[in-house]
Amino acid sequence: MLRATPDGEHSARAATTITALLARRAVKRAADDEAEQHLQESCVKLLMRHQNTSELLLEITSDVCALLKSAQALVSAGIFSPELLWQEYWKLQPVLEVIYHLHTHNILTLDFMLERDAAASAWITDQLKALCAAMKTTPDDHQIQHQILSTVVCVLVRRAFEDSGHKLSQTCCWILDSMISWLLDSLSVKGTETSAAGFWVQVFDVSVFGGCVTEDTLQRFFTHTLMRVLTYQPIFKVSDVIAAQSEWSFAKTLPLLTALFSKVCLVFSVECVLSQMQQILETHEVNWRHVLSCLSHLLIYHSQTQRCLTDLLSRLLRSAFDRYDVEKMITLFLLSRQASLEGPAVFPSYSDWFKLSFGGSSGYHAKSKKSTVFLLKFLSDLVPYEPPQYLKVHVMHPPYIGGKYRSLLQEYVTLAKTRLRDLKVSLEETGIFEVVNGSAGVVECPAQQDVEKAVTLFLTTSKIPATVIEASIFRRLYFLSRFLPALLSPRVLPVKSDARMMFIEALRKADKIPGSLYTSYTESCQRETYRQKEGVCESSEDDHLLVLQEQFLHLRRMMTDGATDGDVCAQLSRISLTLRNQRAGEETGSDVITLNRDSPDSAHAAVTSLILQSFCLCLLDASRVKPPNRQGSWPSVFVKVLLAHRWLVSALIHRLWDLLQYQGSALSAAHVLGLAALQVELHYCRLVCPPLQLMGSSAGALSVSECLSDALICSTRSHMALCLRFCVAVLSYGLCRASAQSEELHNFIPGRLYKKAQYVMSRLVPETRAHLSDEDESDLHTDAPDLTGRVEESAVALWRNAQIRSLKKQPQYQLSFSEWLSSELRVQRSRDALTDLERQEYEQWACEQYYLHMSEHDGGCGGDVTRICARIITAVLDRHTASRTGGSSHELTDGCLPDLLSILQALLYEVAVTQQNASDETGHFLWDVIDSRCSVTPDPDSIGHELSYQRTLDDVSRVLSLVPPGMLLTVRIDRTGRRTLDCHRMMKHISHVQRRACGPAALLSFQLTAHFLKAVVSGSVSCDCPAEAVNVCLSLFNTECPLLPLSAARWWTRLAAAVSSQWKRLTGLDALPEQLQMLEDSHSWSRRAGAGCVSPVPSAPSWLLAACLHASLRRSDCETENVRRLVRQLHQTDRPVLLFLFVSSVTELISAHLSQQAAGCLERVRDLSVCLLTHLLDDSDWLLLFDQSGSDHRLSHFLSRVMSRQTLRLMPFAFYSILTGVGSEVLTGAMRSPGFLYSAAVSYRELSRLFLNAPPSDGLQRQVLLEARRILMSSISLSSPVCLTLSQRRQLQSEYDRLDSEISAALGSFRNTPLT
Repeated sequence: MLRATPDGEHSARAATTITALLARRAVKRAADDEAEQHLQESCVKLLMRHQNTSELLLEITSDVCALLKSAQALVSAGIFSPELLWQEYWKLQPVLEVIYHLHTHNILTLDFMLERDAAASAWITDQLKALCAAMKTTPDDHQIQHQILSTVVCVLVRRAFEDSGHKLSQTCCWILDSMISWLLDSLSVKGTETSAAGFWVQVFDVSVFGGCVTEDTLQRFFTHTLMRVLTYQPIFKVSDVIAAQSEWSFAKTLPLLTALFSKVCLVFSVECVLSQMQQILETHEVNWRHVLSCLSHLLIYHSQTQRCLTDLLSRLLRSAFDRYDVEKMITLFLLSRQASLEGPAVFPSYSDWFKLSFGGSSGYHAKSKKSTVFLLKFLSDLVPYEPPQYLKVHVMHPPYIGGKYRSLLQEYVTLAKTRLRDLKVSLEETGIFEVVNGSAGVVECPAQQDVEKAVTLFLTTSKIPATVIEASIFRRLYFLSRFLPALLSPRVLPVKSDARMMFIEALRKADKIPGSLYTSYTESCQRETYRQKEGVCESSEDDHLLVLQEQFLHLRRMMTDGATDGDVCAQLSRISLTLRNQRAGEETGSDVITLNRDSPDSAHAAVTSLILQSFCLCLLDASRVKPPNRQGSWPSVFVKVLLAHRWLVSALIHRLWDLLQYQGSALSAAHVLGLAALQVELHYCRLVCPPLQLMGSSAGALSVSECLSDALICSTRSHMALCLRFCVAVLSYGLCRASAQSEELHNFIPGRLYKKAQYVMSRLVPETRAHLSDEDESDLHTDAPDLTGRVEESAVALWRNAQIRSLKKQPQYQLSFSEWLSSELRVQRSRDALTDLERQEYEQWACEQYYLHMSEHDGGCGGDVTRICARIITAVLDRHTASRTGGSSHELTDGCLPDLLSILQALLYEVAVTQQNASDETGHFLWDVIDSRCSVTPDPDSIGHELSYQRTLDDVSRVLSLVPPGMLLTVRIDRTGRRTLDCHRMMKHISHVQRRACGPAALLSFQLTAHFLKAVVSGSVSCDCPAEAVNVCLSLFNTECPLLPLSAARWWTRLAAAVSSQWKRLTGLDALPEQLQMLEDSHSWSRRAGAGCVSPVPSAPSWLLAACLHASLRRSDCETENVRRLVRQLHQTDRPVLLFLFVSSVTELISAHLSQQAAGCLERVRDLSVCLLTHLLDDSDWLLLFDQSGSDHRLSHFLSRVMSRQTLRLMPFAFYSILTGVGSEVLTGAMRSPGFLYSAAVSYRELSRLFLNAPPSDGLQRQVLLEARRILMSSISLSSPVCLTLSQRRQLQSEYDRLDSEISAALGSFRNTPLT
């Protein structure tokens, strides 16, 4: 509202004067000049009264608005002088806010002011700084502040970088440079960054320049800014950088500097930024702190940086040695060390990089003496400034140096060791697994950490780690005096051998443990077992336990009496002293605690039980006197006392894990409350608590409070009940403690436990779902719930509290949809707390009402149904490889998978219906998800990996069967405007994924085959010509992916009716498309041929006819004579069909052996193979079936598209299984086939390896191996030297020297026979 003030009256008079001026256009010019002068003065006075933006905004609707509009009219009429107004206003110290309004109304532009007055540039700089520093309290003020800044910056950037020849270019560039210098000055020292500097960082948001500058201009501005930042105040010498570099990691970089790099680098690719950085390093003196911080930012934010940086380092390395350039070597080492600072997740450790660059004889440094001297001199020059962790790498992993120059290397090693001694750093205390990434921390108890790492690796690979073997040879002193004593520390051995025992036994068998040391270890373990069994303990331990009991009783009395915090802390100090005396000579232990979930730590069971019991009782006693929010800080002091004794922490954590996971049903309400309070206090003290590593888990170490949250599992009703009680207690107690300490709630609530609370409360207490979905208003002042009532009521009360709900806004507290799915899949349906109907309602609410509409940022799916489908599919495929968190195998057989698959199917049909008008690419989300999960090839030598992968493929097939057929293909519009089927993604999946799952039969399952054919037929009706679409699609499958047509041929008798019916229903046509009719004709021919009837052979691929014929023979049980007659007929009329029929027979033989079919069935299949082989001997093409060398023959081409790698590995077994069943004449004929001897030798070699890796399970297989050797030896004796080329003979002899010396000698009998 306008205020009735003299200023307002003056403004009104000024506006009246302007109006009068505008109305009197015909008066004399003298009068106009006088009025103009009067107007200028009025403008200036009015503007001076409204220097404050808020006041200016309040009156803009009246007098100022009228002034600006009137002034614009005068400018248009040519009777208003902007220059005169500027001169008058400049004398009165103008303000940027006012200039902004004059600029936006085109009365006085910034360009005009900068051109008219040289001092304007310094004035604008000062005004920008003042604007950034101004404290704006209201949203309107902040918005106008941002608008002013954006407008001014856009003008400056446009004039500075759009046209370098413009007269204002240098002036505007100077202003921008001044501001970036001001920003960097404020960031020079940690803790000095200001909110003003942070406001200026917002200038580099791309959105600020939307539409006002061109993309090229913006890139030039950001390029210039990046160079200014990297070259600003190059005050660091290289020696300073080397020493201080470990303090410049990403985590230690000032947040504003990180924000600046994030915005400036956003418009460039990683390659572009690194290229600019390299150019700047080569041409300018740089601020190394900024350069290295920028590199760390790239590594953390952009996953492709590692690859780009590796390429850059390789170029620098080559260039440095090409020119012997010390500058490039310095850059190389600084960049690689900076990258290693960020950890192995983004870049290899420094030790790995150094070994890779200089550890081999092919390195650039090893090419000449000059190169070797150059490297060693460079490393020697660094020694006085090198941090010890890098010197240790250079000494323990020295560069490869040729024998002639080893003395030079020894000089450097001696120099480095001398420097390490000066720094009081011992090489012998360096762990064998110690990884150097640039941090300067000293590893405590490296031997213990080495033992834990070695046991973990052994548990994963079942092999002694190579690093341990190397240490036993090259670091024998450390291995014997440090590593083995840590490994062989006495303990109570479990009944069933654990990973540590198996590792010790493996080392003993490898003669790595001296006999006397092992004997001493076993005797010490026996004594430890006896002491525990008989209850024998040292008297001093009993005394300490009694003292502790008395001290804890006194502490309880103090709680009941309401003692002061000082008295309580004093008593806790006495308890700490007792604990310290109990293990006075014990080391502090490792900085990382390893939790073995299968072998509880029982060494300090009595002490840990006493401590946990005392804490719970103290809490209850104190709560009778005062509520938790008024009890002071004694609980956190109690926990810190415990954490000061690392020997006790491991035992406490093992005991807590055991209670929460295995004894939850026995815990009373008091126990739950006490343990919940301890969990809260552990989280509050997490910074002084050592991290926890779960043994056998690939995940990194976590805080104790977060890791203990994983002990709460939700797979059964009893587990869920405990989890609900515990979560309610933790949240309630944490709310009280946050109120008492006046701190943020997140300091008391572990993120993982909060996620558990969201899951279990929404599942078991439906009333909380509305609060979780923000459908109900919160009450910020709701007190912590009364835990004496029903736990469900307490849960509802908690979610009504705004503080509790506000934690969901923080990423680490958000239960994402993927995490929810993982938890739901672990629930055992038969032991679920919910009925089937309740579970269905809950899962539908979670998927379709909660996570579907939740934003991606909060862990949901952002309203995208395809995204929620993708997440469900990913969870289903990941359920076999999910990390173990105390669950069991029940989740794989009795989980909620069927319920989630039902929801998935409904959602997929919704996608299929709503996606018909979507773009072509949207249909590929399904293949993208599935292929990403199946792209990793399992280790062929690992049965566990192979079985896990096979289970994943089974789940893939299960998911695909739920997908609407129309979603498996895409309809595209070609260049002529016609709609056609795109089946490439489906072909790729079948060829690369399903082929590996189809087994030795080389066939898709009936269900998948039918589903894929339905996809082709249903997709064709969306094309312009359905029949043509089906023909084109299936023809492409015939040539590129024959596995589907081959499977269709196998199952056609069951498929034909359904496919024909579908085609007629969708198109109204009786006649099948040509490719489908070809399947029908091929089967009709095969039935007639099997019955002995002669008929014309259909026009179809030979392999398809053979597949149909083989299917008919399997079904009809033809007599042997009929089969032989058919084979003879094919031998005369169609030999390719005969060859592919042999392929089908061989695959059936392999399947029969693997499925251990009856002897009669095996004999029937082998007899057919023998019969077919008998008629194929006059042509060596049959040998190509057993040739795995990658021949270009069409048979090899076909096999590679239909058979899995496992089936091809079994071909040598089939080869000899068939040959053992043929007569002597046929075998002799086979031996005469060109290439037979080489194929036989290679097949026997592979067969031997196959049996060595997986011993045969029955006598038949062993008999095959013996018969195979006999056949091979006979073939060698009957063959002439021309059967093998010289290279083949040498290859086989070399391989059989290690495998079978007798066969090698037989092959050598050709040696004295000249080869023709």
